Amino acid sequence: MRSPAPPNFVSDRTSDGNDLVQPLIAISKATRQLVAIRLAEIGVVAGQDQLLDALDRTDPRSVCAVAQDLSVRPSTVSKMLDILERRGWCFRQADEADMRRTCVRLTEEGERMRSEVHRIWADVNGDLGRTLPQPDLHTLTAALWDIERLVSGRLSRLR
Repeated sequence: MRSPAPPNFVSDRTSDGNDLVQPLIAISKATRQLVAIRLAEIGVVAGQDQLLDALDRTDPRSVCAVAQDLSVRPSTVSKMLDILERRGWCFRQADEADMRRTCVRLTEEGERMRSEVHRIWADVNGDLGRTLPQPDLHTLTAALWDIERLVSGRLSRLR
């Protein structure tokens, strides 16, 4: 049996039950808002959490590599890094092998914030996971990652 569409849910495709886009957008927005509320408690803005997660304290990463991982432009990462750098969470340096390339790594404080982000993600994940039937959780997670790979592949071809 198909779940009814939520109020104000507008789609001409809901009648056949095969609409992926609308519920994926809705899930994405709601999840992001839920996580953003929790991140605000530690002074992290949505988007900064993923950037902190993409960085490491011991292994410098190029700005371009981070941008590719986050599916954003290097200029976007650079602007985000300006904020993290002002907060003392990361620092940039020239790549030792190629001085034209800029690399970034976390500071000790940045590593602490990254750990806090991971704790919040784990809390939200645990809360959501407890509400779903456990036998379905693995299947659902695998299906969501399959969709992510599909969408990311399509997106990378368009960029």
